[in-house]
Amino acid sequence: MRMRRFTQLFAPSLPLARRPMATHALSTAACLIIGDEVLNGKIRDANSYTFAKFCFEIGLDLKRVEVIGDEEHEIVEAAQRMAKEYDFIVTSGGIGPTHDDITYQSIAKAFDLPLVLHEETVKRMQRLGIRRLDPNDNEAINAQMRMATLPKGTPATEAEVIYSLENSWVPVVRVASKIHILPGIPQLFNGLLFGLRKIILPNIPPSQRKHRLLVTTYKAESEMASFLTQLQERVKDREIKIGSYPHMVGINTVSIIGKEEYLDYMKELVKETEEALEGKAISIEDEAKLSSK
Repeated sequence: MRMRRFTQLFAPSLPLARRPMATHALSTAACLIIGDEVLNGKIRDANSYTFAKFCFEIGLDLKRVEVIGDEEHEIVEAAQRMAKEYDFIVTSGGIGPTHDDITYQSIAKAFDLPLVLHEETVKRMQRLGIRRLDPNDNEAINAQMRMATLPKGTPATEAEVIYSLENSWVPVVRVASKIHILPGIPQLFNGLLFGLRKIILPNIPPSQRKHRLLVTTYKAESEMASFLTQLQERVKDREIKIGSYPHMVGINTVSIIGKEEYLDYMKELVKETEEALEGKAISIEDEAKLSSK
C-alpha cells in the first residue's frame, strides 16, 4: 500500500449512512488533556483552546480543563469523576502505539470494560493510509494494533466507535455515553472534534447558544472596576457574565456574554457601556486583531 499524503487524514467528512446519537441532553462540558509532554513543556497544548471555542459556538458550557500525566490511576480517577459531573467530555492524547500511550486501557479500566481488537478500525487503517509495516516485524505490528485495540461496551456501560471523519481511519471512542477519546495531534483532534458537531447538535437546545458582545475603551481597568461590578450585580439573575481584558496596546475590552434569549437586552447593555466608559462596540474579529498585537 502506498503511503497517502498526511493531509488526507483530515479531509472533510462525507455523509455517513448511520450516525450514532448521544443518549442524553448536553449542557456542560469538560476537557482532559493527557500527556507528560504537556506537563514537562515539550509541547504546547492547543487542543483545550480549540475545545473551548467549539463549546462556546455550539452552546455547551465548558466547566473544566485539566492536564494530567501518563499515569493510569490519574486517568482513571479523572474519567470517573468527570463522567459523574459533566455531560460531554473529551480526552486528548495517549492513544498512539508506544508504551506511554495508555488512555484506552486506563479508561477501559475506569469503567470495567474489556479491551478488544476492533476489526473495522484495522480495516480502515489498511484502506486509508496508515504506513505498511514489514509483515515479519511482529513487534512493530503489535504496536500498531494497540491503536485499534479499543474499549468494548458491556450491558452495564456503553461504548461506541465513531468515525467522525469519513476519510480518516482514526476513531472517536465514546464511553459511558459521555467520554470521547481523541488523539493529541492538533490537526487530527480538530478534524475529529468538528466531525462530531452534527452528531451532538440535536442534543443541545438552541436556547443554550451564547453570544459575546464587545466594547473597547481607553479607560484603565481600575477606572472601569466600579461600573463593571455594579453592572455584573444587576445582570447576574439572567446569567449574563461581564468581563474585562486588557491589551498591550493600551486598550481594554469589556465582554458581555449571555444566552440567545437575552440578546436584545445585551445590546442595550453595550450602549450603556459605551456611554459609561467612552468606548465603542467592536466585532469579535476586530478584538482578535487587538489580541494579536
